[in-house]
Amino acid sequence: MHTWAERVSRDWPAFRTESRAGWRFGLADGFTKRANCALMEDPGADVAEVTRFYRAHGLRPCVQVWPGEEAMDSRLAEHGYELVEPTLVLARALPERPGAPGRTLVSDAPTPRWTELFAETGVSPDWADGVLRILDQVTTAYGVHEDGDGRGCAVLDGESVAVCAMVTARAARGRGVAGIILADLLAWAHDRGARRAYLCVVAGNEPALRLYRRAGFEEVSRYHNRVLAD
Repeated sequence: MHTWAERVSRDWPAFRTESRAGWRFGLADGFTKRANCALMEDPGADVAEVTRFYRAHGLRPCVQVWPGEEAMDSRLAEHGYELVEPTLVLARALPERPGAPGRTLVSDAPTPRWTELFAETGVSPDWADGVLRILDQVTTAYGVHEDGDGRGCAVLDGESVAVCAMVTARAARGRGVAGIILADLLAWAHDRGARRAYLCVVAGNEPALRLYRRAGFEEVSRYHNRVLAD
């Protein structure tokens, strides 16, 4: 399995995984593709196994495809799996503590405002609850801008930290809120031993890409999902 696939799935974990027939299947009650997809373990694995598995669990079949899996990608396309959400993995080293504005309130549990900001993403309360259940399985710090204008979180795993769930309130966009939160979360992680940071961002999200590149993140890998067409 691809190294980055292992790390991403560990930091955004399914509620349950099952390895069989050359695949590792993730299940998280349908909350997010990242936690409800198949990862290839055997290049010769049968695509039909993915279809059967997720159909049996009432979910739309989904496979996460990484570099080096081009042959499987072609087979998935032949079976009617559509390419969706090309995603970049960006990373940077943290040899020194990043400069931190200190304007983010960081806690080990989501505050009411952290949860309220789900409304900015348009997801349902059930979906928001599912995301929180995913994050509750790992060591997560929840950061909220001091004015309540944005939020993010950091998943700490030894010397590695994953930044995720970044949201800025619509009325506050363009004011540098996300940059403040990002810097404060990286400083928090560095203080606790993190020396490497990464994040996943949809390839077409230019505002986010500009922010992360200014913060020193560079592309180290990429993936996309293949989802079975209805």
